[in-house]
Amino acid sequence: MSRLFAVHARPATHLVVEHAVGTLPGVVLAGHSASAAEAVRVVQSLAPDALTVDVRLPDGDGIDLAAELLAARPSLRVVLFGPATDGRLRRAVLAGIAGHLPGPAGGAGDRPGVTEVDRVAGAIRDVLAGRVAFGSRFLTGALRAGTPTGLSGREREVTELLGAGLPATEIARRLRLTESTVRTYAARARAKREPGGT
Repeated sequence: MSRLFAVHARPATHLVVEHAVGTLPGVVLAGHSASAAEAVRVVQSLAPDALTVDVRLPDGDGIDLAAELLAARPSLRVVLFGPATDGRLRRAVLAGIAGHLPGPAGGAGDRPGVTEVDRVAGAIRDVLAGRVAFGSRFLTGALRAGTPTGLSGREREVTELLGAGLPATEIARRLRLTESTVRTYAARARAKREPGGT
């Protein structure tokens, strides 16, 4: 049985995730939170297999939260929710986030739409199966800027494979590295992309 934890600011989004999980055999909703700080505490004890998280949370950044949780639990499969710039999507890919849904889940109505539930369920199903769940046009746009200069050979290899849509587990297998080493190279590459990076 796969366990999912949801971190979203809006109750409507939690409702969509709950409905989506209900359509997936072998997946249970282990818990939910509206804050990054609470998620860090709870996820450490619950040890879920997957996480859904908003790009923006009331007390932090969803990508930073995912990166922190992935550093402690590299096998965690993360789906990011909400609008994101190319820069944010690059950060998400390099952090090891496995999927992205561009629209905020959870509309104004009391009951989420079937299409929305299906879309969320599909992304959760994909990441739990070891696939990436980024829309190709969003991923292409995010990676359009290319690989930054100043990367080591391994950082460049890992960045290019992440950009091709491969999950960290597959990159580790191809490069004969551990998954945590792949994430370390990705984190270093990400730091070099960001302002103040070397």
